[in-house]
Amino acid sequence: MSDLETRLAALSPEQRRILEQRLKQKSTAAKDNVVDTDKPNISESLKKKGMDFSLIFFSGEGSSNKPDKYRLLLESAKFADQHGFKAVWTPERHFQKIGGLYPNPSVLAAALATMTKNIQLRAGSVVVPLHNPLRVAEEWSVVDNLSGGRVEISVATGWHPADFVLNPGAYENRKELMFKNLEQIRQLWRGDTVKLPDITGEEIDILMLPRPVQPELPLFLTASGNPATWAKAGEMGLNILCSLSNHPADGLKERIKLYREKREENGHDPEAGTVAVMLHTYVGEQDDEVKDLVREPLRDYLDTFLEQYDTMNPNRDEDVGCMFNNNRDTLIKFAFEKYFQMSSLMGSKKKCAAMVERLHQYGVDEIACLLDYGLEYEQIMKGLEGLKGLNEWFTPVQQKQLV
Repeated sequence: MSDLETRLAALSPEQRRILEQRLKQKSTAAKDNVVDTDKPNISESLKKKGMDFSLIFFSGEGSSNKPDKYRLLLESAKFADQHGFKAVWTPERHFQKIGGLYPNPSVLAAALATMTKNIQLRAGSVVVPLHNPLRVAEEWSVVDNLSGGRVEISVATGWHPADFVLNPGAYENRKELMFKNLEQIRQLWRGDTVKLPDITGEEIDILMLPRPVQPELPLFLTASGNPATWAKAGEMGLNILCSLSNHPADGLKERIKLYREKREENGHDPEAGTVAVMLHTYVGEQDDEVKDLVREPLRDYLDTFLEQYDTMNPNRDEDVGCMFNNNRDTLIKFAFEKYFQMSSLMGSKKKCAAMVERLHQYGVDEIACLLDYGLEYEQIMKGLEGLKGLNEWFTPVQQKQLV
């Protein structure tokens, strides 16, 4: 027996307990002092402000016969709720292979309300012209009650003609109709009565029930690259949901500047509005490993997405269509490389952190991380662990001090 073993054997139970406790304390201190060599230099402004991360869904396969089609949505929402993410977004999409899993965001948000406690439940987006505004207000008020006041919605005009079989007459003036209906939704939410015609055509006062938890409905406007949409959001004091793929780098920066200016001109706090940018996301160990993992799923996603535009242009010139199809593979390969390098949150934490810094410099407040573009369930859940680490890097300094 060695001298060390002899000395350990001679210890009393109490002395042994104290020794073990001290060893554990030293081990914990050593772990805390380990420098994370992968962590990049983060600007002081980003350290102070931080960056919010949310999860967004867009392309779930609705035609699948799998019995657990919503497993990814439910489990990832629970993960996000437990690990400090800001929100989970569910879209409204109809009759398309990509996204057909999400025809009604309020129904899915109601399910999430019963299994989460902290995370905001958002629609990304409600296509307002398709619906009676009273129904929109009612449905989301139910979710607001189920969730204890965690509802926020982004609104959109809609763009795909097939969606408007639900309300064909609304397609041509859908933009004007959206803003008209949106104002009515806000009035109903606040508890104001709204005059609506009954079956005789006579206008009667309607009060929306149930009464929501939040006195005001937090609203985002879904924006493409059109500067007028950004200006309108600023004028109305709405938040913004957009996609980086619709904006060149300088373009996004200029849109955010315009948005802040319009907020200020119209009496809204210019810094209070949230700009959330959607990015395809997978955070892993090495850039090359992640690129190999996401290549085929993302290419298939891009290919299927292009098919939607084919169906919208059945009378396209035959020669143009032939040229497009002959170069389709090249186009998709190019789009994938661009997405991976310039327009995504894909790769190592260090690569993704550089994107976070870049978006912060543009004025972005939140990254909406798109998960469901073709990876398997287990792969996505593994990637969430990397995203969790990234989220922890960009927690604001004040918030870290409170933990």
